[in-house]
Amino acid sequence: MSIAPDIARQISIMAPAGGSIAATLAAPRAAPFAPERLALVDAVRKAILADPQARSRPEMVALAFWARAASLAQLAPTDGLTRAPRGLALHIAPGNVDTMFLYSALLSVLAGNVNIVRVSGRESDALTLLLRLLNEALATLPDDVRACLLIVRYPAEKPINDALSAHADVRVIWGGDDTVREVRASPLPPHASELTFPSKVSAAVIDAAAWATAPDQAEQARRFALDAVTFGQQACSSPLALFWRGDAASVAAAQATFWPLVESAIAAAGEPFAARAAVDKLVAEQMLAAAGAVHHRDTSDYRLRVTETPDMTRLTRLASDGFFAERRIERLEDLAPLVQRDWQTIASLGVSGDDWRTMLAATRPHGIDRIVPFGQALAFGNVWDGVNLLTSLTRIVSVEV
Repeated sequence: MSIAPDIARQISIMAPAGGSIAATLAAPRAAPFAPERLALVDAVRKAILADPQARSRPEMVALAFWARAASLAQLAPTDGLTRAPRGLALHIAPGNVDTMFLYSALLSVLAGNVNIVRVSGRESDALTLLLRLLNEALATLPDDVRACLLIVRYPAEKPINDALSAHADVRVIWGGDDTVREVRASPLPPHASELTFPSKVSAAVIDAAAWATAPDQAEQARRFALDAVTFGQQACSSPLALFWRGDAASVAAAQATFWPLVESAIAAAGEPFAARAAVDKLVAEQMLAAAGAVHHRDTSDYRLRVTETPDMTRLTRLASDGFFAERRIERLEDLAPLVQRDWQTIASLGVSGDDWRTMLAATRPHGIDRIVPFGQALAFGNVWDGVNLLTSLTRIVSVEV
């Protein structure tokens, strides 16, 4: 079964150069972690590291670091089960984090699948750079390997989603809730599976006493800022709120030293800052004030704004580019009643893993998918939103003879 010509004409091939939907539909599947698939991922890594512009972008350096051989070796299954690729994977990439589509796609490449990846139609310097590097990397590979990864753009219209979904053995949807609903309107074959990564929000937790004695406060503040501003606080895993654990006096003292260091770190990061972002923060402050916010923290400008509010039962992206709500909690267990299903990442400082495991076991919150140290909120892993991507992108063949 092929794609109808009138549908194919609406689909732009972004990579590989000279690629086609027909060639990808006919491309061979591979064994998980086959040498030729590892070679594809390594070619992407080398293209990033060879490009001065890419090396200047932390998110691309992180992608190259993830793609190194030692890292990929740790991903390979060691359970002794016989695994096979699912077949054709259709990926709908997010528009807010430009590198995300490559993590998802490269994991599926390693799983042995053939992949069609729809990237956002929204232009950005990072996406343009990634597509150029991807074309350079794929150009070094044999035709049959190159064809296993097709990057496309097309209007977000149901007939096109219908046509591509009809070929899919697994569909992976990254994006907001509306995107998930929109793509789900296109039926999959009865045997196909689906992974969805809808809208999520994230927070941070600091133990005030641990902060007071931390020997690397400036570095920890820098890592917090990195988690928040790298993608303009738009990533699902970037913290929108900060919870302080401790008594009132300890928390007040910690706040007085933490936020000035964060403000300095955001300024040093040199991220672009639009006047619109300042207006959005002002409006968000006013909305929280109307809802009973306690205190707006003084900062030198609107690159960073912090509002203390008792009502954090639902984290909301009211503003971005350095806007945070904060609240004090006495015990870690006090966080549990506030957690909603859409909570994804907790960036944690000064709270032990044992404390977190005890809290999770005792309270069983409906949300929270991952807990990471400061500086790791944006680090991608094969387990995301509680889903093991590598397991889900392969199937297990039961051999009982």
